[in-house]
Amino acid sequence: MLALLRRYAARLSSASLSSVGEFLLRFVRTVVLSRLLSPHDLGAAVAVASILASCEMITDIGLEKFVMVTRADVRAQVVAAAWQMSVGRAVVLAPLIALGAPFLARAFGAGEEHALVAWLGLVPLVASFRNWRIVQIQQDYRYGPEAIANIGSRLAGVLVLLPAAALVRDARLMAISLVVEAAVAVVLSYLLAPRERVGAVDPGIRREALRFGLPLMANGLGLATIKQLDQVIVANLFGLASLAEYSLALNLAIMPTSILQQIGAKLAIPFLLRAGSDAAGSAEAALIVVLGTLVAAAAFTVPVGLALDHLVPVVYGPHYQVTAGFAALAMLVAFVRFSRGGPNMILLQHGRTARLTVGNLIAGAGLLVGFLLALAFRRRESVLIGILIGDLLSFLLLASQLARHLRVGAVLRHGAVLGAAVAFAAAVLWRDGGSNWRLRGLALAVSMLVIGIDAVVIYRGIALPFTDRRRARQAPQDGADERRVRTHAAGQIVSVGHGN
Repeated sequence: MLALLRRYAARLSSASLSSVGEFLLRFVRTVVLSRLLSPHDLGAAVAVASILASCEMITDIGLEKFVMVTRADVRAQVVAAAWQMSVGRAVVLAPLIALGAPFLARAFGAGEEHALVAWLGLVPLVASFRNWRIVQIQQDYRYGPEAIANIGSRLAGVLVLLPAAALVRDARLMAISLVVEAAVAVVLSYLLAPRERVGAVDPGIRREALRFGLPLMANGLGLATIKQLDQVIVANLFGLASLAEYSLALNLAIMPTSILQQIGAKLAIPFLLRAGSDAAGSAEAALIVVLGTLVAAAAFTVPVGLALDHLVPVVYGPHYQVTAGFAALAMLVAFVRFSRGGPNMILLQHGRTARLTVGNLIAGAGLLVGFLLALAFRRRESVLIGILIGDLLSFLLLASQLARHLRVGAVLRHGAVLGAAVAFAAAVLWRDGGSNWRLRGLALAVSMLVIGIDAVVIYRGIALPFTDRRRARQAPQDGADERRVRTHAAGQIVSVGHGN
């Protein structure tokens, strides 16, 4: 048992290095920009980054996931095909961004930045030349090269800010950082993971990648809507300075959940691939992944949410403030959004990209609700209420799509228990509305106790029996392997004796 824990702890630490380093350095960049720029200029920089993220998500065809889940016998072909498709996508995307710059800038409430937006296509164009082998080798739990590339490129994007700030002090700082980051990532990807040579790319591999990825473009549209349209609403209804405040608060509450999901995916995909070909073993492994995601979501969002309204001014400066009600809603949104990662991984692993897309797109309905509430009440919290409704609908729909792959009832039961713990903490925070740390501490203790108990139940009732059965299945094979080694060794001794 200890050996198993040590092995998975080592994998977790190596898998998390890249994502955690990436998050921390992006966080540092945001902090540096918040100190260098005025709230209005910071809001414009946020809008510029959001426009780029939206364009990339809408045209995302899942190449990274395709490279990760394909079989090992065509690995060189897969890398070469992914490179071709990545460059082709960027060649189309860059001029589209340039042509649509005025519309995109106005949509995000930053019409005066249209000239800068037109140049944003350089970022995906430069990034498209990356070496996809650096992603593929993670199938073998080799996370080091990508970690070095990601951290090195993000560090370069941060370090360039100070010399660039001597020349410009507006949203152009964000664009400069993004271009430098992309260029350094490409260079490091070739230095750290050499590609295998391929004479010609098999058209069948390209077709397979398109079949896998094209449904994900609709999913990317949904993700762009979910992740960016709320910022469009805030920018247009409340202004760029309010957008900066809104974005900074959600960065603290929600962005870390994306990083944790990336870490979970790096561990979960190999775990699911090695779970066994039988339906029962695959279903149990999938259930462990989904429930583990729920536990991680609850354990992370409760303490962060309870402190969010005080963390924002401490980290970004006293001129950025959010209410306790905003923090409570952000906690709930972060929990539900994090929880959706589990069902997404299972549907993706089974190639159910169309169902995954539908499940994610439904979350967009919540943004309409948030927009109408914001128009009626003129408060940013209204937008979060809409997002929460949409994300909850999406999670329930995604969970319903898992009936063929795991026990949905177990997911809903444990999800209800963990969700109740998060909702209790959010209710206490909403009612507190001030700085009663004793009350918040009590809410934290009660919520974490419930989460801990449920985690133990999941481990003892599901994860531990699965691990024991997997060991039992492997033991006869290990014994047979050992007997074959001994027989081969004995045969070699006999042959040596005859030779002498």
